[in-house]
Amino acid sequence: MTQFLAAFGEEPDHARYEGGGGNSFIGMAGQLLDGLDRPLPPLDKVVLAYHVPDMSVVEVAGCYLAERCPGNPEVFSLSGQGVGAPFTALRVLSGLHAARQLDEGAVLVMDQSTLPYYDADTHTGPSTDCAVLLGAGSAGGPGSMELDFVDERAVGPDAAAGLLLGQGPGPRTMTVVGRMLADLLDPLPGAGGDLVQGASDLLCTSAWAALAERWAPDRHTVVADYDPHSGRLFRAGLRPGAAS
Repeated sequence: MTQFLAAFGEEPDHARYEGGGGNSFIGMAGQLLDGLDRPLPPLDKVVLAYHVPDMSVVEVAGCYLAERCPGNPEVFSLSGQGVGAPFTALRVLSGLHAARQLDEGAVLVMDQSTLPYYDADTHTGPSTDCAVLLGAGSAGGPGSMELDFVDERAVGPDAAAGLLLGQGPGPRTMTVVGRMLADLLDPLPGAGGDLVQGASDLLCTSAWAALAERWAPDRHTVVADYDPHSGRLFRAGLRPGAAS
């Protein structure tokens, strides 16, 4: 890493590195999978979605997940989207499912805070390690939800609020806003249904961790976040899933 940073005229920040959470992708994925209430179905594909790369450069999280997850899934990574990474990953799996190239898939969203260099998105305030698992496929069950839509578009800050609050079928829609979008819209406007704000010490997982904490399987839900670098609003709509 010292040699890599030297190519950009920088030196590693050892104090910043030592202040990180110290959790690798494999470590977080293992704890998450160990704590599931019910086993995963056999998976065809798993997507790792993140902004900050794995702190461990010698471990390969994809190989670990391919062996650990049922179904021997194909695993690939998606980054370079900022907080939009999990939304784009869901779009990819949704497209594969529509093309009948996928029965069951999952997105593993990762935030890790151990970095030997400055990153504006993660070091403007406290940063926490977090992993969230999102299912995508045909399996339904009690408490499940189905993907209604997922999209992204280039919009200005003023238009973002209108597009966000204009989604959802009615007053029982819950809107979950990630950290970047919450910062953009501060103070947050009122919404017809519940408006939930993701944690300020998370990045890619902010909206999705908040959704997991406020899970309401009987309500339509809109999850959204905003990438200020590309000026893109990311949204995913979830509808109540099958009851059996």
